[in-house]
Formats: sequence, structure tokens, C-alpha cells
Amino acid sequence: MLALPCLAEKTQAPPAGKIESQDKRFVDNQDGTITDTKTSLMWMKQESYQQTGHWLTWLESFNYVKKINENGFANYYDWQMPTLKDLQTLYEPHKLNSQQVGREMKIHIDPIFAKEGSGAWWALEANGHFNAFGIEFNNGKRFSAPKKSKARKAVRLMRVVRP
Repeated sequence: MLALPCLAEKTQAPPAGKIESQDKRFVDNQDGTITDTKTSLMWMKQESYQQTGHWLTWLESFNYVKKINENGFANYYDWQMPTLKDLQTLYEPHKLNSQQVGREMKIHIDPIFAKEGSGAWWALEANGHFNAFGIEFNNGKRFSAPKKSKARKAVRLMRVVRP
């Protein structure tokens, strides 16, 4: 069973003014979410490892999505697994967020996201019966790994921003 952050403890109002990335592409909504103004996608500021302290298989990622939606993270109930295309929009080779926890892998996403998590995130797409795809954020390339693999993999959930 995955331990998820307690949402009931978030009672203080966000500070006045918004926090933007240096290039003004991303907005920190100060509720654990980041909005990408370029793609109209809202991302969780932390990925699953940063929230739970556990690596996830591709199959466990779907249970994680279900739990996040049951709990209504940031008062939204429509979180989903990102596609490869969605994930690729976050890779920015000229930006450095941090290093993957416990390894030397550099994570090339905007520094507005939480630091020192996983450098490899699962995507929605399967690759046959036994494998699934994801993106490595040290090089922006697609990987294919066994669906049951936990080897330093996580998922960062997203949702489409509705006007």
C-alpha cells in the first residue's frame, strides 16, 4: 500500500503573487502543482518517488493514479498518466533541476519542480505485453523496460487545464 501525503493538513493560504519559472513558462500554483503555460498541462510538483519514498512499476503507477484521484490531490480528481508526448514537453536540455536521488544522473527539467527524485518516468504507453515506455530526463530519450521493473522509476501525474 502506498502512503500518500495528507491533503487535510494544507490549511494555510498561498502567499500573494505567483511564482514563475525564470523563463515564465511554468507557474507554481503553491498547492503542489505546476502549470505549463506552453502546453496547458498541470503537473504535480513532486513525482511519485518524492511523495512516497518508493520506486514504482508501470503497473503500480495506475494504482498510484487511482489513489491520487480518490484523495483529490489539490482538489482535482482527474489526474492521469502522461503520454510520451506529454513527458517530452518537460525535457529541456539547457535546464538543470538536480540529480536523481542516489545517482549521478542529471535531471533536465525546469528547476521549479521538486528536486532529487527519479530521472526516469513511466508513460501511459505499453510496448507489447511485457514492456512499457517512459522518458529518461538526463537525455530526453524514450526507454522501454519490463512493466514489473521498479529500477529507479517513478511517475509524474498531469491533468489538462480547463479554461
